[in-house]
Amino acid sequence: MTAGSWLQIEPAASSARAKRTIAQRLLATLRREARPTGRPFSLAGRIIASVIVCQLVLTAALTTVAVLYARLELGRGFDAALNGWAANTLAAVRYTETEVPDLLFDPSLIPPSSNSRHPDLFEIRRSNGELLARSAGPLPVEVKEGATYGNFVLNGIPYRAIVLRQVPVLDREENISVPARVTVIYAASRVGLHERLVQLGVSVAGVGLLLLFIVSAVAAWRVRRGLEPLRELAGLAGAISVLNWEFRPPAEASMARELAPLTSAIETVLDRLQQSFRQQRDFTSDAAHELKTSVAIVKSTLQSLLQQPRPEHEYRAGLESMLEDCGRLEDLLGRMLRLARIEQWAENGMNHKLGTTEVTSTCEAAISRIQALAEARNIQIELIAPREVHLQADPEDLEVIWVNLLENAVQYSPPGSKVAIHVESNGGGTACVSVQDSGSGIPEEQLPHVFQRFYRGDPSRSRATGGFGLGLAICEAMVTAYGGQIRAANRDGQGTEMRVQLPIKRYELSSV
Repeated sequence: MTAGSWLQIEPAASSARAKRTIAQRLLATLRREARPTGRPFSLAGRIIASVIVCQLVLTAALTTVAVLYARLELGRGFDAALNGWAANTLAAVRYTETEVPDLLFDPSLIPPSSNSRHPDLFEIRRSNGELLARSAGPLPVEVKEGATYGNFVLNGIPYRAIVLRQVPVLDREENISVPARVTVIYAASRVGLHERLVQLGVSVAGVGLLLLFIVSAVAAWRVRRGLEPLRELAGLAGAISVLNWEFRPPAEASMARELAPLTSAIETVLDRLQQSFRQQRDFTSDAAHELKTSVAIVKSTLQSLLQQPRPEHEYRAGLESMLEDCGRLEDLLGRMLRLARIEQWAENGMNHKLGTTEVTSTCEAAISRIQALAEARNIQIELIAPREVHLQADPEDLEVIWVNLLENAVQYSPPGSKVAIHVESNGGGTACVSVQDSGSGIPEEQLPHVFQRFYRGDPSRSRATGGFGLGLAICEAMVTAYGGQIRAANRDGQGTEMRVQLPIKRYELSSV
């Protein structure tokens, strides 16, 4: 790597700190997502408040409808009663027993007032408009021509009047061939009607409020009872720690359709947490093993040189061996820091813009770097690139990926064989690069693990078998950071193929 590359070597402590924080970050995910950003509120309170508001609206609507309907019906009944009172008042008009019968009003036949506090008012006029009889109080009503009913206010009291126009006066005791006709105006107070409407409205509203209280109490109990599985779920999730991974959701939470997704999400997060801790332990153990091996070799070489005086050439050979082991140790640390740097890059984003890179040229550069190793093993590397493929990427990053894949392919191919690297693009905006070796392939049970850190199919971890098991892990982390995919697959009796797919255009980074 050059000095200007983004993949600079950092102190080893930064990588260790990065690894230690992975599990803590994941463990805090649920609490961080559930942490309120504003004023705390109660879900139960909101639900109960919604029920109360709906019940209040329903009560108000029912009260309004009931009052309007009662007003209509009471108004019809009041008009019918008003018509009857006017007819009874008309019955008090009689004929005189003179030779020429005339009209006579008998006050004793008037029915009692409908309201004792506010007496009824009436007025009877002959057909020519002459006043025949009237009540003690005035009747300041003017009913429109052709109208039967009218309303007016007298001394602040609302009245309703009925007008019976040109009704005949019938008298059984007198045989009148052509009965006289009169106009009867009768008015009664509507105070009683209004009072009944108010009483009805108060009664309906009172019943509605009583039902509101009962429904609210039942709703509050049911809501709190219904949220009990959620509280149990929160308690179990809060009890999870590094020392306690047990999470057994209550049966009600697993059966509830609303809580089942949350339960599943918590279980998924816990699985990832446990996997992260396992990876952290494995990484620490494997890194310590690799470092201890290199340090032990250097130490044993020094001890061997110090046991007895030796000639100059033996000291030189020992120092060269230690230098080689120190180089191996430096390579290991560099790969570990590179992997940590890639993960940090993918999480926080790049600090520079990506230019357009021609993929074939990066493959050629990688081949030139690995050519010496290939010639030492008598392996031919073939580049197949029908046409140029461009994508947005750092050329050094791509070169690192191809070098790791080619080194792995050369290492596991038999001498005298061939390693092929294919470069192509499809119509979906993706560049595809595949590296094919001529080895015996990877056992099927090992394929899912080849991209794990420090994983090697050879459990002996012999120094003669090659690298540290970080090359493919670095490739996967870098490809994923670019939003691509990498897969390993066996070809039928023809070795293994590592296939990388990268988007041609990238505008933002994805998370590893």
